[in-house]
Amino acid sequence: LSFINLQDNNGSNHLMVWNPPSRRLEALRDAFPNDVSNITTYQDLHGLVNFDIPMPRDLNIVFMGDSLTRYQYLDLAFFLSRNGTWDREDHDEHFEVKSTAVGWQNFFYSSHKMLKPFETLCDCSRLGDNNARENRFFYEPHNNNRLTFLLKFGRIPFRSSWDVSYINEHSDSLVNDPQNVDIAQTLNWTEVIDKFVCKIIPRPTFFVFNSGLWADDELVEVDVQTKIVQSLSNCNIISVYKT
Repeated sequence: LSFINLQDNNGSNHLMVWNPPSRRLEALRDAFPNDVSNITTYQDLHGLVNFDIPMPRDLNIVFMGDSLTRYQYLDLAFFLSRNGTWDREDHDEHFEVKSTAVGWQNFFYSSHKMLKPFETLCDCSRLGDNNARENRFFYEPHNNNRLTFLLKFGRIPFRSSWDVSYINEHSDSLVNDPQNVDIAQTLNWTEVIDKFVCKIIPRPTFFVFNSGLWADDELVEVDVQTKIVQSLSNCNIISVYKT
């Protein structure tokens, strides 16, 4: 389960809960030695998990994929932005993040605000899956931790309203009006790595990616897999594929 405490444009707090499909939830439960069948809140989870985790330093990770990878990025970014804690209040109002209960632009605004000042850029809009952009850039200077999330749905091209030179030179630019944005790049998997990821300064150490549950998924093609591995190897970036 992913628990994210958000504040909307009106200042109201929400504990947003993402519930994975039942088969994934069963797999998550099997990973814990305790019976977690009654977990419904963050406080329920807190009693079962050791949260005494050392604060990482010098991370530089690019996450790329669909919502499964987004929430992994958001959880880690929240942890790093709170000096190595998941200190969240428990609220009565719950709803799933993957639904559009608060609207996508409210979600982008509130999640970006939650991570400020460390999430410096959010190139984010949602006008249907084929026109979606959600590219986030996080930097926590005290421990020199950098995270990037790049949205990619299956074979649908990656979209960005900025080229990588803009990312390297600017900060604090939340795109919140998707109607007035010119798309700078639409790229496939290997093009994103060659033309975008490898040109981020400083260069990332790890590239964590997934394909998600998309019917038209080019990551099942051996040729695409080979090209991805080769592109990352050329940049000396370690690849981590996750399901």
